[in-house]
Amino acid sequence: MSSASTVDAHGGVTGSATAQVRALAVVPLLVYAVLTQLDALGNRLSAYSPIGTTPLLLGALVAATGAMLLLPGASRRLGETMGARLVAALFCWAVFCWALSRHQSEGLTYLGKLAAALLPAFCLFIIADTPVRLRAVLCAIVAAGAVSAAIVLVEHHTHARLLSTSVAATTAGFEGVARSAGGSDENPTTAAQMLLVSILIAAAWLFSGERRWRWPLAALVAAGALALVFMSARSALIGLAAGAALIALGFRRRGFFPLLVVGGIVALLGAVPFLPPTLVDRFTAIGDFGQDPTLYRRISYLRIGWDLFQQSPVWGVGPGNFPLYYVTDAYRWMPGREPFPRELHNTYLDAATELGAIGFLLFAATLGHALRAAWRGAGSIDPVLRRTARAAGIALAGLMVACFFMPHKDLRYLWLIAGIAIQSGRLSSRPGEAA
Repeated sequence: MSSASTVDAHGGVTGSATAQVRALAVVPLLVYAVLTQLDALGNRLSAYSPIGTTPLLLGALVAATGAMLLLPGASRRLGETMGARLVAALFCWAVFCWALSRHQSEGLTYLGKLAAALLPAFCLFIIADTPVRLRAVLCAIVAAGAVSAAIVLVEHHTHARLLSTSVAATTAGFEGVARSAGGSDENPTTAAQMLLVSILIAAAWLFSGERRWRWPLAALVAAGALALVFMSARSALIGLAAGAALIALGFRRRGFFPLLVVGGIVALLGAVPFLPPTLVDRFTAIGDFGQDPTLYRRISYLRIGWDLFQQSPVWGVGPGNFPLYYVTDAYRWMPGREPFPRELHNTYLDAATELGAIGFLLFAATLGHALRAAWRGAGSIDPVLRRTARAAGIALAGLMVACFFMPHKDLRYLWLIAGIAIQSGRLSSRPGEAA
């Protein structure tokens, strides 16, 4: 009897230790989700440290993933998802393209950025192995968005900078009006697209029947949308419209759907007179190159990118190499071209230009697989998994629309949300884990 008790006691201790490891492993993933959007805060915290916030977080994620893999039965999870294989294949192909590229030093720097964006997705496949953990990561993204939106609103009112210190974040403007980057040191457009992800997650939860937190979610959606308006980020607002359309389509079988569509259009048109003149000018400038000279530059990005793709259609010019081709004499007469390196402001053509047709297909297949996995997860019988998958899918779709206007194949939120979408589909196909 005492022997049985001892065995039970040992089993209890082992189970308790396993639970503690699983709980602690999620912590660096949650911190990563928050500080990715609030990177200016992370830079402030690590200003006097010899190691930056990003290396510390990546190291903690790798350590947490290793601890999870040491748990009984955990090693079988590694690599068993098609999404993980696609992500790995994409990075391996990027390395191959780098080996054939002309500017390998710059390409190696870019590969480091790409690896830092892809690694957390791999860690998520091991750490966030239940719907509750996936939802916790989305909650961290929503919380970061709430802070960032509040900073934008305060900065708009006070005309001061609270956290941002980088040149990219503090010097951006349009028609002499400064643009806020919220809690980020990225440029305001990139910061706006990260905030877009938080808004769409909150909106998806709000309109999927989430009742416990409906008022905080509604407040975040309203404040976040207002912050995007003040940030004057056209791409983020277009992505927000795409995400809102997907949410509205969820009600297409309801009798009030036509009224919902008409009401949305009327509300949008009615809001135009109250929008900041700077934002209105940025949208009206799309048809007026004299008002927004950057449009010439954006068209030149596309023309140069397409020309480079035609020159090397299979493996491209190499990761991180486009900016150096952009400033060559061959393109010096392009309208709006600047004399210093610039990235191609279209994620999909950028992938094709730098990674070739094979790299583009791998990139598109990975994101397409993530959307399909989110769709599958949205049909789960588990309400937590169902809402998590739906929110991740809508956020990813809206961000993918916004990526038509920015070079974001190495954007950390893109791969984190794609990883959540893939994992939600994977859990939905394993009833034992989704229960």
